[in-house]
Amino acid sequence: MRHSTEWRERAACAAQAMRPVIRTVRAQLLGLRLTPLYAALVALLTTVVRTFPPHLRDELVLHNSTDIANLSSGQLYPLLTSALLIDGDIALGMVLLLMILGTAEAYWGWRRTAVTYLAGHVTTTLIVFALLLLGPFHHAVEKIVSTPDVGVSYGMVAVLGTLLATYPLPRRVTIAAALGAMFAAVFLAAPTFTDLGHLVALATGLTMGRTAGGSARRRTARPRTPPGSPRPEDSPPSPTG
Repeated sequence: MRHSTEWRERAACAAQAMRPVIRTVRAQLLGLRLTPLYAALVALLTTVVRTFPPHLRDELVLHNSTDIANLSSGQLYPLLTSALLIDGDIALGMVLLLMILGTAEAYWGWRRTAVTYLAGHVTTTLIVFALLLLGPFHHAVEKIVSTPDVGVSYGMVAVLGTLLATYPLPRRVTIAAALGAMFAAVFLAAPTFTDLGHLVALATGLTMGRTAGGSARRRTARPRTPPGSPRPEDSPPSPTG
């Protein structure tokens, strides 16, 4: 009986201690704007497209794919529309999207999250396109010229890289290095341009995060002097007593 009472008291204390955390998490989740709307749109469009007949579904995916054929012909709209469909496990994609974008939006707000996601998605796609045409992978272009490439992973990994570069997370350098090693291992085991894109997206996100972090530190270190105020070097020397 005594042990039962002690256990209940400990459980009550733990519940009391968790209440502020639960309230904070609940407030953050209710404050999300971009993440749930975008995830719902991607899930809806992907589900609808998968109900189409196979030939129509494949044609629609190819038209909105950031493959070499589309980009080489000057079709730029897939840079945006390709991020509205998932060509893999939709459940896993939604879980990862909600976790990563939700964390970013809670930390940055929806505007910066949207800009980071789009910049990461578009930049990664163009870098991979350039590497395939000009880099050491150009010999494989003929084999993958019309390989469909749609999904949310490029932007998602870029956001994750930016978070790792800016979010005050313990051992974030180790986590970033482990992710980079994992993406590199997957690419080297069975090279595809999607796997190459994940590696590029992580590097792009880390670069964007470092750049944004450096700008913020410079602004903090050297605040602007209001007009008309004396500069520090023009101030009279303080008395020495």
